[in-house]
Amino acid sequence: MINDTPISASPTYSKYSKTTQREMNHEDIIEAQENFAAAAVRAKDSGFDCVEVCASAGYLVGQFLSPLVNKRTDKYGGELESRLNFPLELIETVRGKVGNFTFGFRESGDDFVPGSLTYKDKPQIAIAYEKAGLDFINVTGGWHETLIPQITADVPPGAYSYLAENIKNAVSIPIFASNRINNPVLAEEILMADKADCICFGRALITDPYLPNKALKGELRDIRHCVACNQGCFDNVFIAKPIQCLRNAQAGNEKKYALKKIEETKKIMIIGAGPAGLEAARIARIRGHIVELFEKEEKIGGLIYSVYIPPGRQAFEKMIDYYQYQIEKHGINLHLNIDVTEKTIEEVNPDAIIFATGARPIIPNIPGIDNENVFFATDILEGKAPLGKNVVIIGGGATGIEVAIYVAKYGSMKGDALEFLTFYNCLEPKVALEMLYKGNKKVTVLEMLPRVGSGVGKTTKWTFLGKCDKLGVKIITNANITKIEKDKIFYSLAGQEDLEIDGVDTFILATGVKPNNELFNQLKKSGKYKKLFLIGDCKEPATILEAIHRGYRVANKI
Repeated sequence: MINDTPISASPTYSKYSKTTQREMNHEDIIEAQENFAAAAVRAKDSGFDCVEVCASAGYLVGQFLSPLVNKRTDKYGGELESRLNFPLELIETVRGKVGNFTFGFRESGDDFVPGSLTYKDKPQIAIAYEKAGLDFINVTGGWHETLIPQITADVPPGAYSYLAENIKNAVSIPIFASNRINNPVLAEEILMADKADCICFGRALITDPYLPNKALKGELRDIRHCVACNQGCFDNVFIAKPIQCLRNAQAGNEKKYALKKIEETKKIMIIGAGPAGLEAARIARIRGHIVELFEKEEKIGGLIYSVYIPPGRQAFEKMIDYYQYQIEKHGINLHLNIDVTEKTIEEVNPDAIIFATGARPIIPNIPGIDNENVFFATDILEGKAPLGKNVVIIGGGATGIEVAIYVAKYGSMKGDALEFLTFYNCLEPKVALEMLYKGNKKVTVLEMLPRVGSGVGKTTKWTFLGKCDKLGVKIITNANITKIEKDKIFYSLAGQEDLEIDGVDTFILATGVKPNNELFNQLKKSGKYKKLFLIGDCKEPATILEAIHRGYRVANKI
């Protein structure tokens, strides 16, 4: 970028950056190539084992390769053979500076942008890279501009490994597989299937930096798996904030949040075994305290049980498995099916009490809200309530949109059924795919705000809303709900009164939650206990990231 004007192969408009670039002249090209080489030398001199140029995602190298962006008429434009000149010269320049040092490219396996390069073009590019002297190619997904999700939770783990295989079949240098591979078992399957020579872990190592060592030792249950939420990593990157991780409170704050040594062993009572309580119990016990963990339900996990139900959220289920193992590994005393009272606390006689009692749904003041067909979102997700064919969701925040997707897909064909029925020609593939994508529910979301999706991160919201659109979910914003009557719901919009939706079988409340902290307030008022702490939703309704992080911090200071 010169004088704050982006530069590129050609002066094309970027939908991603919302800018039109200036075409690079010959001096710009030489300078850019030299800058890449200088950066590689700094990495080598700093003691790194190798260097990888990001030639993917629609950045500069990809722009020169793409006929969508590169409209040049000189030696860097035209047919693919000429468009390859920029990256090939770049390889030559870097190699000339770093010498016998491992050097590779991260390459898009398919740009997934109409008019740009596809997986069919990529082997030819890889062959040229190998001849130019690259040591490896790390194959990722598409450009940032693509409308096809690349790394969000709804991308099936390992889905893009075929892109690595496509390139591996054309070259002899090592090929890495990337994108949504966060499990060493899956990684091993990809390697054994000969789809790649190596596996690239990214977010998985932010979540658990010790994943490779744990896999090597066979400690698979001890691995803290990435859930691909993007809340702490990519969402923060796009707003220029330091990287964090929903599951790893130390990520980005390793020194600040290092585990503290305890001065004396204390008995800590934790009430609530949801995300915040479980993390607090883990950290308090690792530090050496005696931990008594109480949960009123028959199992641990709290709201995680409703979080992992919507499509694309299955990775959250592994959180429950992880914490169950941590309870066993560290000897945390777990008490299930106990609704804690003051008497329970007196019997335990703790030195400190951490409340992680979660939240309760907010019931809006709408006439008819006590209708027998009105249910909370969590009841629907956990299968505790019936689900009719015509469904209205009240509230279009994160929960409302995820529930909408869940309901819209409810009853759709399962993947194994699709495989069976198409393998034996029971159904035409096109008909079967329609049954796979969508259920038979009619879904409407009513939201009082101008936009839906509040509480959903920037890197994920577009995929949620895109799914709603594809699944036929009707979204009505600025809707002021006035009443519910039997199978009807009435609402008003600006300038329009007494609008209604009739024939509704199920009304779902996704109108937010409020802290469940009555017992805490009761104890605090009594003055019997000095060390009382609130974490998670019972302190203030927030995200799972904030709940886990606060659970960690509180348990680390007692």
